[in-house]
Amino acid sequence: MAEVTKTAVNVISFFVAGVPTPQGSVRAFVVKGKPILTSSNKNLADWRRLVSDVAQQYACMIEGPVKLNVGFILPRPKSLPKKVQWHLKKPDLDKLVRSVCDSLTGIMWQDDSQIVTIQATKSYAANAESTGVLIEIERRS
Repeated sequence: MAEVTKTAVNVISFFVAGVPTPQGSVRAFVVKGKPILTSSNKNLADWRRLVSDVAQQYACMIEGPVKLNVGFILPRPKSLPKKVQWHLKKPDLDKLVRSVCDSLTGIMWQDDSQIVTIQATKSYAANAESTGVLIEIERRS
């Protein structure tokens, strides 16, 4: 379930529950003269659809510069000590950010080139914490 809140006039924040999926590498090949693009991550389409669906609840198509804050909460392995907070393994943070940016294009902004500031973190879920991503979008002046 997604929670949508408006924290200020120019700030939109919402949480997308699920397992964050990175933007994988894209492969291109030609079949019968037509280019075909495939992603190396089979779960990417479902994750991007989920992020887009939640974002639709607060779509606003921002024009101009955008600041993006994202906090990824990833599943904690059972064997990992509780004191370990930061996720230091794959998936790479930049690929997680790319999947969110591409999911929000056409919903929150025309093109992700409008993003002028990104702040991103990835951590393990605490005891009862849901996995997913907390997204905060701020209109910049």
